[in-house]
Amino acid sequence: EHSKRILRGALYNDSKFLADINVMDYSLVVGVDNQNNELVVGIVDYVRTYTWDKKLESWGKESALLGGAGKGEPTIVTPKQYRQRFIAAMERYFPLV
Repeated sequence: EHSKRILRGALYNDSKFLADINVMDYSLVVGVDNQNNELVVGIVDYVRTYTWDKKLESWGKESALLGGAGKGEPTIVTPKQYRQRFIAAMERYFPLV
């Protein structure tokens, strides 16, 4: 439980920072440090900001005019929504640490 709490805190803080600076579309990389017998994690691919073109793309994919309405959650979401989705996914992927 101690390790899970540390991971949860780090993901919470790092994803909050990225959302605060308007960054979306990042991933988590996981590795194993065999020498220290530890799991090593980090957020990567955090280079995409939520700009007008992403807002337009999101609107277009949600629009009934383009056949996107009613097909579930859009793939392009705001940084705040992306963070919430990311945190929820990490809780599912790492039930125990």
